[in-house]
Amino acid sequence: MTFVSEQLCSILSTVLWILAVPPLLVGTIRKTKARLQNRIGAPLWQPFIDIAKLLRKEETLSETTSWMFRFSAVILMTISLLLAATAPWILPKFALAPCDIFFLLYSLATFRFFTLLLALDASSPFGTFAASREATLSFLAEPAAALSLAALAVRAHTSDLNLIFGQSAPDSPILWLLSGSAFLLASLVDLSRMPIDDPTTHLELTMVHEALILESSGRNLGLIEGATWLKLAILLGLSCQCYLHAFPKVYQGSPVVLACISVISLVFTGLVLGTFESLTVKLHWRKAPEFIAYALTMAFVASIAALGTGVI
Repeated sequence: MTFVSEQLCSILSTVLWILAVPPLLVGTIRKTKARLQNRIGAPLWQPFIDIAKLLRKEETLSETTSWMFRFSAVILMTISLLLAATAPWILPKFALAPCDIFFLLYSLATFRFFTLLLALDASSPFGTFAASREATLSFLAEPAAALSLAALAVRAHTSDLNLIFGQSAPDSPILWLLSGSAFLLASLVDLSRMPIDDPTTHLELTMVHEALILESSGRNLGLIEGATWLKLAILLGLSCQCYLHAFPKVYQGSPVVLACISVISLVFTGLVLGTFESLTVKLHWRKAPEFIAYALTMAFVASIAALGTGVI
């Protein structure tokens, strides 16, 4: 009965993380940016209200869209929920199934593929233009993300993320910091955050992510936004776990303490990200590869550390 109770609590806590943490993280980023701009801003729970409002609204569909337009939104939410239930983006949580590094990377690639299909299906010139940019950014950022996680896999002797962040966790703080930083920078590119893209801009010609979903509305837009927020929490959560593993004593506490630390680290990351987006400017398109090169360099150094003799 004790084992069943623990499993039930783990499942319930995982459901709570999936439902509460992503909107809270988005609300924290928005609130931080508003305060730094000398505005009061919307409350932290505003994303919950936005999703509820979108799911109640009717859709406005273009005559050029096909069944793929709605199908893509459902697929995006399905992929996000699958990754949220398997990847160790917050601990402790219930692992529905093993989450291999390559499963994570291919799931993110599939997420991106259906996002591009959704934009192209509407035949919008802005969506097509943004789809081209999104494909280019993903092509540049994927090697850094893959190499940063592969460095951890080499030291842990397994490609299962749940084992890498669990029992087989490497004992090298430098490796965790380098891999976490490289994955964080690659995630900012994958998520089209500053300085690669400005998510609050109103200039369609400079948009990346926002231009992809210009034709979406109502429930369709609600699913896309929810899937994107969940993806944001997963990627930032994996980076936070890398940083927390650099301090092994964090994982010696009780599961309740570990859960609180995981949530606090994500919220703190939201504060840092909101501050960074308020103080920086959007890079020129030709400068984006230089920013991605920093992530790739960190991932390369992390791979060298992972292949070392254990001194680092």
